[in-house]
Amino acid sequence: MKKNILLGLLFIFMGCGYTTRGFIYQTSKILIEPIVNKIDITSEDRRYSGYTTYPILIENRLTNEIVNKFNIDGNLKVVNNDNDSLKLICEITDYTKEALRYSKDNRDQVSEQRLRLHVNTKLMDVSGKILKNKTIIGETTYFLSGSETAAQEDLIKDTARRVLESVVEAW
Repeated sequence: MKKNILLGLLFIFMGCGYTTRGFIYQTSKILIEPIVNKIDITSEDRRYSGYTTYPILIENRLTNEIVNKFNIDGNLKVVNNDNDSLKLICEITDYTKEALRYSKDNRDQVSEQRLRLHVNTKLMDVSGKILKNKTIIGETTYFLSGSETAAQEDLIKDTARRVLESVVEAW
């Protein structure tokens, strides 16, 4: 009986090992470069498709949202210019719309869409060594009865959250 109580107390004090902190870096500061938009608006896919549109200044809005997410998280302090900080470089490579649901009355009319934002991220340490190199895909869905602008804001928030998680979490 005493063994079971002792074993139970041991498990309680040890915990499960889960933590919300992920990687521990050499520094606690991060420099977030302004995001570069690498979407080729003159590509074949975009030229002949009246369906795919392009959100204006999405790179600026995404940069601001990523900075906000890092400030709220607090694990890494965002700095403007520092040689002793991590550096996050992001490039938007694609923005897509996908039809999810069509109208019951007219099978050619889209009623629900999915928006996706593809972002290549690169996290570098103080010496310039690449620590992480990932493609992040943020997504959201919305009904066409709603606002596409509001859906784009949700898309930006989802993408920024995923970028933050890729930097601060270990998995």
